[in-house]
Amino acid sequence: MSSFRPSLTLRMRILAVALMPLLLAVSLFVVYFTHRSANEMEQSLLRQGQDSAKHLADAIAFDLFAGNLPPVKRFLDYERGFSRLQSAAVTDGKQWLLISGADASLPALSGAPPAPRWRNGPVLFFSHPVRLPLPDYPDPYLDAPESPRGDLFLVVSLSRAPVELARSQTSLAASGTGLIAILFALLLAWRLSGGVSRPLLDITRTVAHLTHGNLTQRTPEHSQGEIGLLEQGINRMAQALEENQRNLTLKVREATSELLGQKLAAEAAVLAKSRFLAAASHDLRQPLHALTLLVAALREEVPHGPAGRLAEHIEASAAAMENLLNALLDLSKLDAGVVVSRPRCFTVNKLLRQVAGQFLPVAEARNIRLSIAASSLSAYSDPALVERILANLVSNALRYSERGRVLIGARRVGRDWLRFEVWDTGNGIPPEYQARIFEEYFQLDNPERHRDKGLGLGLAIVSRLARLLGSRVLVRSEPGRGTCFSFQLARCQVDLHEMPAASPQPAFLLPLEQALVAFIDDDEVILSAMVELFDHWNVALAAGEDAEQVRAELLRLGRAPDLILCDYRLRDGRTGVEAIQLLRYAFGSFIPAALLTGDTASDTIQAIQASGLPVLHKPLKPAKLRAFLSHLLVAHDNRPISTNRFEP
Repeated sequence: MSSFRPSLTLRMRILAVALMPLLLAVSLFVVYFTHRSANEMEQSLLRQGQDSAKHLADAIAFDLFAGNLPPVKRFLDYERGFSRLQSAAVTDGKQWLLISGADASLPALSGAPPAPRWRNGPVLFFSHPVRLPLPDYPDPYLDAPESPRGDLFLVVSLSRAPVELARSQTSLAASGTGLIAILFALLLAWRLSGGVSRPLLDITRTVAHLTHGNLTQRTPEHSQGEIGLLEQGINRMAQALEENQRNLTLKVREATSELLGQKLAAEAAVLAKSRFLAAASHDLRQPLHALTLLVAALREEVPHGPAGRLAEHIEASAAAMENLLNALLDLSKLDAGVVVSRPRCFTVNKLLRQVAGQFLPVAEARNIRLSIAASSLSAYSDPALVERILANLVSNALRYSERGRVLIGARRVGRDWLRFEVWDTGNGIPPEYQARIFEEYFQLDNPERHRDKGLGLGLAIVSRLARLLGSRVLVRSEPGRGTCFSFQLARCQVDLHEMPAASPQPAFLLPLEQALVAFIDDDEVILSAMVELFDHWNVALAAGEDAEQVRAELLRLGRAPDLILCDYRLRDGRTGVEAIQLLRYAFGSFIPAALLTGDTASDTIQAIQASGLPVLHKPLKPAKLRAFLSHLLVAHDNRPISTNRFEP
């Protein structure tokens, strides 16, 4: 039905265009012809009436004025029947003197002479005066004839029924002729319109298929003239579209294949870079960890003198390298997705004071005034991650400011939001670089890659942390006048009655003299350094390159370890998780244990996260290691300690 309706509509339009002029012409023809025929009949009837009245008036004049009425009556009866008159009568204007035919149709007399012609309903009346004809020349021997007394008139009547009959017959004939012409035209137009509408409908269907992507559809070429040219043009267009689609599909496939190759190459390059950085980080962290331990032991051996100052320089260099590697570790944690946001409601002012307290010595050393704008607001987010963002922004501001001031604060934004801001009076950032400063390893004003200015990862870490908190970091800067970094968080209202009571800080520096630590690391230098360090601490250590050696050592000592400390990556593809499981199986499943690693690969970080074991990342300062081990001894119930959150 849907396919038939467009054809019917198109055909009807063609028929309407073809028949409307014909209908108008036929209607005008019927009206004109009927009116003309009726008018001619009317005129003929009028002439007949006038001629009949005059003829009869002249014919009966002698007999009428001679008083010979019977011949007049017979003559009028004869002429009435011959001329199909309805009636014929003689009157003097006051009364009817002689009547031939039906007198019921004669009108009443008013005494005045009748008009030459008038109409009464469907009857026409004609009158003519009856007079004796005068001679053509006067006769002197004869007296002039006397005129009859009074004027006499002959009145005849004719019925208009023939006119009406002729009108109806003419109208019927004209209408029939017009109807036959219309039917013939309709048949012809229907036939011709089919020859036009069918090709147009085929063209419409073809265009619809082409619109819906079926480019193989073609229009049958059966027509001649302009429609045939249109069919050929539609088919050529469809052929061109099909060829263009085929060529475009080939180009898209080639481009897709090329892009896929480039994507795979880029992913391979990123993976290779990640593997390289992870391997380089691990390979650098191993000797750096050993160096840190050995420097700490050296500092205890030679605390003063030139050797002590040399040990301080070595320790400072190791600390700088440790900071650079820790930045890579932070970025790897974010990329691995192991950093989790734990939002809660916290007071902004306390957090600002903590951040300012961390960097106040650095600001004083650089002669820069570090201040905060006191705030009574509260924010709903992860305070540790917010503190790390602010710490990175403040560190960046102090690093690139040579004078002036750094200001930290927060302000209201609408009813439900607040915005943290860090302002500085440094050199500023040119507009063309403001979008690139959040890229990894991008730095301004550090072409020599000075280690004091970091690796260019601080703002990249800030950007990732802000996205983790559901926000983003904005920058406003004007070269020569300073910079403002800001990010927006939700506001909240702190309930002082629901705030947890401050728990006493655990004593991280409890002595370890009575403890036995099992340590596993396949790096001989680190193993030797740990033995040296634990000897200086007077802490018993059972150390080895794998779990079997340490288990044998513990069996020889006849004592279970109080702590297990193990490197994550061991020889022969073994992991520290497996080594800890082996020792726990041998000596007790509740022994506190922790992992050490210098690996920053995403899969390694995720695997350590899945194990649930606390982890320390190399290089590790001896003081931090001792505090951590002391804490494990205090928390001997083996509750897991999460180190996946950033430390302030």
